[in-house]
Amino acid sequence: MQRDFLEMSRILNISAMILNIIVLSAVIWIVVPAPFYNVWLFSVAASEWSLWFGALGLIGVVCSLFVRIFYGNGHLWIISIILGSLAVIISLYPLISVISTAREFNISLSLKQYFSGVWKENNPAKIQTFTFAHLGETDLQLDVYSPSADSINNGASVIIVHGGSWNGGGRNDFPQWNRWLAEQGFTVFDIDYRLVQPNYLTATGDVKCAVRWVKENAAKFKISPERIALLGRSAGAHLALLAAYSADDARFPASCIDEKISEDVRAVISFHAPTDLLWDFDNPANQSVIDGPTTLTNFLGGNPHESDELRERFILASPVAHVDSATPPTLLIHGGQDQLVRRENMKFLAGKLTEANVPHETLLIPYAQHGFDYNFNGWGAQTIKPVLLEFLRKNTNVK
Repeated sequence: MQRDFLEMSRILNISAMILNIIVLSAVIWIVVPAPFYNVWLFSVAASEWSLWFGALGLIGVVCSLFVRIFYGNGHLWIISIILGSLAVIISLYPLISVISTAREFNISLSLKQYFSGVWKENNPAKIQTFTFAHLGETDLQLDVYSPSADSINNGASVIIVHGGSWNGGGRNDFPQWNRWLAEQGFTVFDIDYRLVQPNYLTATGDVKCAVRWVKENAAKFKISPERIALLGRSAGAHLALLAAYSADDARFPASCIDEKISEDVRAVISFHAPTDLLWDFDNPANQSVIDGPTTLTNFLGGNPHESDELRERFILASPVAHVDSATPPTLLIHGGQDQLVRRENMKFLAGKLTEANVPHETLLIPYAQHGFDYNFNGWGAQTIKPVLLEFLRKNTNVK
């Protein structure tokens, strides 16, 4: 019988040890730069669902303590407890790091929401798809999320510009956010843009074309053409900023021919955008994850150090180069652990906006990786939602 207990102890101890090794191997990427792209993708998940990993680590620690208390043999349990405890501590970093930010904005973080799983909508938004531009053999479409019958249409709208390094991704990448905005009374337009590179002009022009289409069809959706905001993520955030900041600038013409409709918007929201492309080319983030210089070269059609013309193109395509007193109010959101677009980009643009006396807000989520908002219930998303909603209501005159 004693031999059976010892064997059970050994199996439980080894199992706890293996579990703690696995958990530590997962959460370590929350704080350590990823060595390649797929590990970076996993690091985003580990950061956003860290407490789930921490709970597994805690189970491993409890199992090891159980072995020590009731069987008391060997030293493997000590190593297991050390590894499991380290994993639990690291798993707490995202929550601990964001608490001060949440307090700054008077936001209450919710463990219940964090562990609630997939967000479920009570009154799903009505979704329709329209073609907003015919460009040769290419049709550009947008998905419209209209407030449901139980939500009050507040007459304002948000145009969503997807990310994907300017050559990938697609509209409707973040449908939960679109539905949530529709629940708040905003009509959401999630748009296409051309991905064939170099596309710094065509993609920006497509965003402007979408703005014109929404204004032209405002009455159909019971919205005001004067109460439109742009919201973009990553490369899409760059395009949203550039389109908003260069409204009616002939150097960035809209893809639509009708010039009687203005391209201006009331506000723009940026999630982890590159804002100074020349600086980004010379100061890439984690090149083991993404080759930033090559990505920018493909987008802009050349290396900025090959000629003065290309250098000026990089400058012209940077949102920081277009800030003036007429720039619309801006909300800048970035993650402190972003490995694709360095956090300095938010600082650079915020500085320009301050110099020009443009109303703006910045929100840095300390723990967050690029694309952290994918988890609708995560600490970053919980912090963002009330700030974003207040910004939209204030700048689209929603009471």
